Amino acid sequence: MKPPLLSLSATLCLASMLIGRGAYGEAGPQFRDTHSQALGRTGVASSHGGTALFLNPAALARETGGSMGLSLDLGVNSVLIDYADWAKNNYKYLDNMDSLLQRIQPVDNKWAPFSQSMLLYGNWEGVGFSVLSDTRYDLTLGKAVVTPVPGVGALSDLVITAGRGFNAEDGYRFGFALKYMYRLRYEDRLVGTTDDDFYKVKQAWEKSGNSISDKLAKLSVAGDIAETKQGIGLNLGAEKDIDSSWSAGLSLLDFPTILDQRFTRPEINLGLSYHPRIDWVPDLDDRLLVNLDWQRFLIPGTPWFKQLKAGVAFEGWMNNRPVSYIGVGLNDGYPTFGVRVGYIVYLSYVYVAEEIGTYPGQEKLSFHKLILQAEF
Repeated sequence: MKPPLLSLSATLCLASMLIGRGAYGEAGPQFRDTHSQALGRTGVASSHGGTALFLNPAALARETGGSMGLSLDLGVNSVLIDYADWAKNNYKYLDNMDSLLQRIQPVDNKWAPFSQSMLLYGNWEGVGFSVLSDTRYDLTLGKAVVTPVPGVGALSDLVITAGRGFNAEDGYRFGFALKYMYRLRYEDRLVGTTDDDFYKVKQAWEKSGNSISDKLAKLSVAGDIAETKQGIGLNLGAEKDIDSSWSAGLSLLDFPTILDQRFTRPEINLGLSYHPRIDWVPDLDDRLLVNLDWQRFLIPGTPWFKQLKAGVAFEGWMNNRPVSYIGVGLNDGYPTFGVRVGYIVYLSYVYVAEEIGTYPGQEKLSFHKLILQAEF
């Protein structure tokens, strides 16, 4: 008899091959909790609590009792800081698009991303829920050939998720998560004067007001002209305790998820986790966590290898609650780092890097994220 993890993987991989490649649209929600981001976006075999709904819902079956949390994070890129310094010297032109575009040389062709997320989550005896708002805006003031033009982009997901984890014999766990998604999407692109959207951007940027909300409204103008989509979907997961220090995990995300009558790209994630207890800091339950994950979109015709990820963290626990961690990782070759301290209320810093975009100036992007989190 085949092990359940292998049987589930083989069955779902075969099913994905039966659906034509052209039936797939864009990717589903790419959100990961801050702990996962710090460890190279790993955690298929080491997720915890309500945030496991996004990576491996089988982890819900490991939880006893219940918990609830709220997480708020803000991410900025160094280019956005450069924009701020440049704007300080050119602020008097910020309400005049024509004058503004003539003074863009210091930030020519650089894209500045800005991200923000809010997550309300909880779990009780194997049942989990979450409400997520995950948003990213992209902005540039660059030149297309000779003519100065702005560039904008937006991806904003509102995701409501609920799921359940189940324990089985021999240390196996299984889980599922159902989700509803509302998406605002505006593909990153340059908007010149022959484009109707140019005048929508121009009108938004020329509005008066210097408050923080006014400035954020100008930055997020792409969200006002974005395409809206709605959909429903399913995440599946399985875990196996190999022994007290080793666990293996498998998750199939967005299998299936339909967004505006098109399937999103489902993905398979395999993970191995090493988590021994150690005794480095007195009065703390110390743990070493080592994750190795592999990810691939399940679309016919795509290469078998997609992403290999790794992460290492030193964690401190007290009264069965996490109180601190420091971790590093590699996400497809790009470095990540994170640190968190607190008890009930936590403050975290996470650094992540990624490669994105096709327009001039869209290269490797790094995000510095500050996160405030409360968990009860």
